[in-house]
Amino acid sequence: MKITTTFLLFLFTQLIFSQSGVKGTIVSEPGGQPIPGVTVTVKSVGVSTMSDAQGNYFASLPPGKYDIAFSMMGFQPKIITETEVLSDDITVLHVSLAEGGTKALDEVVIKSAKARAESVKTLLLMQKNSINVSDGISAETIKRTPDKNTSDVLKRISGASIQDNKFVVIRGLNDRYNAAYLNGAPLPSSEPDRKAFSFDIFPANMLDNLVITKTATPDIPGEFAGGVIQINTKSIPDRNFQTISVGGGYNTITTGKKQLYYEGGKTDWLGLDDGTRELSSKIPDFRTLNSLGPVERAAYAKYLNSDWSLKTKNFAPNLSLQYTNGRRFGLGGDKVLGALFSVSYSRNNTFNETVRKDYEAPADDVPSTILSDYNDKNYIEQYMLGLMGNFSLKFNANNSISFKNIFSINSDDKVVERFGAPDQAADPNALKVSSTVRWFTSNTIYSGQLYGEHFFPASRTKFNWMGAYSRVSRDIPNLRRNSYTLIPQDPDNPSDVVPYANIADGNAGTLYGGSMFFSENNEDIYSGKADYSAKISDSPVKSDEIKFGGFVQYRNRDFYARQLQYNQLNNLGGDDPVIFNGDLLLLGDSAIFQPENIGVIAPNVGGFTIFDGTKYFDAYTASSELQAAYIMLDNNIGKLRLIWGFRTENYIQRLETEKSDTESLNVYNEQTDFLPSANAIFALNEKQNLRLSYSKTLNRPEFRELAPFGFYDFMTQNFTNGNPELGIAVIDNADVRYEIFPGKNQLFSVSAFYKKFKNPIETVAGANNKEVTFGNANSAKNYGFEMEFRALLGSVFNNENSAFLNGLTVFSNLAVIKSEVDASDVVSITNQEKSRPMQGQSPYVFNLGTQYIDSRNGWSLSANLNRIGDRIAIVGNPPDGEPTLWEQSRTLLDAQLSKTFLNKRIEIRLNMQNLLDQESIFYQNKNIDHREASGIKGFFNNIFTGDSGNNNGYDKNDDLFWKTKKFGRTFSLTATYNF
Repeated sequence: MKITTTFLLFLFTQLIFSQSGVKGTIVSEPGGQPIPGVTVTVKSVGVSTMSDAQGNYFASLPPGKYDIAFSMMGFQPKIITETEVLSDDITVLHVSLAEGGTKALDEVVIKSAKARAESVKTLLLMQKNSINVSDGISAETIKRTPDKNTSDVLKRISGASIQDNKFVVIRGLNDRYNAAYLNGAPLPSSEPDRKAFSFDIFPANMLDNLVITKTATPDIPGEFAGGVIQINTKSIPDRNFQTISVGGGYNTITTGKKQLYYEGGKTDWLGLDDGTRELSSKIPDFRTLNSLGPVERAAYAKYLNSDWSLKTKNFAPNLSLQYTNGRRFGLGGDKVLGALFSVSYSRNNTFNETVRKDYEAPADDVPSTILSDYNDKNYIEQYMLGLMGNFSLKFNANNSISFKNIFSINSDDKVVERFGAPDQAADPNALKVSSTVRWFTSNTIYSGQLYGEHFFPASRTKFNWMGAYSRVSRDIPNLRRNSYTLIPQDPDNPSDVVPYANIADGNAGTLYGGSMFFSENNEDIYSGKADYSAKISDSPVKSDEIKFGGFVQYRNRDFYARQLQYNQLNNLGGDDPVIFNGDLLLLGDSAIFQPENIGVIAPNVGGFTIFDGTKYFDAYTASSELQAAYIMLDNNIGKLRLIWGFRTENYIQRLETEKSDTESLNVYNEQTDFLPSANAIFALNEKQNLRLSYSKTLNRPEFRELAPFGFYDFMTQNFTNGNPELGIAVIDNADVRYEIFPGKNQLFSVSAFYKKFKNPIETVAGANNKEVTFGNANSAKNYGFEMEFRALLGSVFNNENSAFLNGLTVFSNLAVIKSEVDASDVVSITNQEKSRPMQGQSPYVFNLGTQYIDSRNGWSLSANLNRIGDRIAIVGNPPDGEPTLWEQSRTLLDAQLSKTFLNKRIEIRLNMQNLLDQESIFYQNKNIDHREASGIKGFFNNIFTGDSGNNNGYDKNDDLFWKTKKFGRTFSLTATYNF
């Protein structure tokens, strides 16, 4: 109680100084380049400051209206009038300066402009002169959506979509073809079974902005094809502040409904296991255990968790909490220290039912036999804890150092209840099976970056450096599966059944119960970079510049897995045989593996023992080294701006594992690549650009894709193996974009892109779609176009006097994508597969949204619609009779309504997610090239899917659905207090 009281006093009695002022970025006109060293003066109050190396400035001012002067040698000075500063608020004022004046400010004719018009004009210049084809979203926009984490945010961006609610697909290219960076530092893969980063790890409210770069420049790493996702967390605050947010949520098919759960650990609510599920250190390694007889192994079974019981309660509402504290300290002169701390916590509950069917290989006009038919009930608790601590010290306008840290814990605790028939092909009257799984997964990630920025005014050069460390850990402590066969007792009463436990005798397998899986994956990544740039033009407004630098990255992964399974204890050899007591198979989950049923339970009567199914290659170590250097030139030739150069990368990859007691597997790959790139920007006029770009990039195999370790996923029933023979994919990229910037943060753009792949890496199915591995296809191509617009309706209708129209923004983006894969190196092509799309590629991605802000009354309303086309989930293997598995398109509609009170100190937000509640369907496409359509439907099918009949789309009358799932609608209410 004393600690709680002290903490509350700390929160509510800190000195909160009323702070106000003005900030912004100063750029050149018309080039849009940041200008460091500009003097910013407010004579009426005697305030003066200077822009930093990035052209940013900040001046602390009391509330009022001001005329602010901007001056620098070589530029025409400018005075911005009617700059209003409100109490306890920061006014954003961006400014552009034209080349010209050489005298002091009071000796020349000064241009003046109104604050609002000047800021809009300058923001337009900054957007227009970005060196990359990129799309992004700001913290303010994120705030106006119901998005909880970074994966929700990503699907708002042009050409981006999300798979499995956490993995990003950009321009139709799945997660493996994209790279993730946090505050400029590379993030390791968060998944042990795929090259991907799980973007649901980061809370959305910790983001300052999120940008997807779609074209390469020499100064960014060359391993991507879809895009580089740059996540930037919040930095130095402009003023002291604190905020507290509390929210609750309701899901229509979850909250208040029955929940199946098991007893976990005391720290599950933090997303961490407290050791309750961990494998006892008293159990020897798999070599030692397998060398023992069944009776001796049974002695160690008593150290395992014996409580397999499942209990029921009702799902609680969702919960979210956040506290943020920002501090700004003046240290005398130009020295400023900033600190930002944030802690976020959320608990989300989910229930869904999944219907899953497997078929024999489908053929046209031939009825397909069902191999298995299951119904799953999934009960999931998800916990997310995020901590952020960012510090920045600005020594003066030209030198600063930042230290940014983020730590996140994200966990899933699942109970799955499965009922169905596993083998109806062999026997249409096959016995039903009831199975359950208890599955806790904890992901932790830490990422820290130390970053320095230095500008040297005399030589007009910049030097930036960064050192970073990241660690990702994924722990699955005791994933437990149990299974019962339901034996009918009365032929006339099908519901009269007795469950018999499916316990193996002397082996292990995915169809047996009593299975326990343990795994731990730890990966460390160390990186550093240094960049030096210098102006090569005498003109202060031109961007002519040379930039060069280097980058190093070292990754280390340590993976371990253990697979144990209860077995029947039969020891028939010798003079004192032991025979298993079959009556134990009639016991339920809560009693079957209790200590009294382990080992020899009576003279010559056996209970249960354990069998170790661990393989030698279920553990591996891996590492990689990347050294890179680049040179980049930024040239202006009239209206043409050319950013060009090359990057060279030397990459070494190692993986070590055992294949047996005497044989090991050592993978060693080394390759040096030369990666040229060029981006040309032609300024058609002050508001229009034409962009052209070319680049060569790479896609390297992930550690898991090389490792022969096999993992059985109970949810998908897939068994995944790696392929040590994988090679590096090489991609040639070309882009063209036309863009218009009408002003007031409005935008219209249309882009076309083409990508040619050599040796693309894909996920490939094996026998019965139960085995999944990775392979290099021979080649592939990916091409399409994107359109995006953002419009303020007051400008569209030329009515700037309408408060309603000037608060209403409409935005949309559309990407139409085609791809073709030559997979002859992976499988033998059949007519069904000879022109299939790339795995994970949607033929279209569509976003539509609107936002209304009534600043005077504090109201805000936004709505966002997202839809993607049908895409391949798992590539088939036609020679084995395995068809490709597809995911049907689904439309998501989200909305938010918010209202502020007490001079914006309190904000109430109502979020509504998945309002359409469309089910997710995965299917086997049976009817290839047989459908036709005409008229408007055929026209749009041709544009968005490539054929009039949408032959790859789902037709419930012909196609075979593999699984289907519903998620329910979610409503949440959040209150935020700013003080």
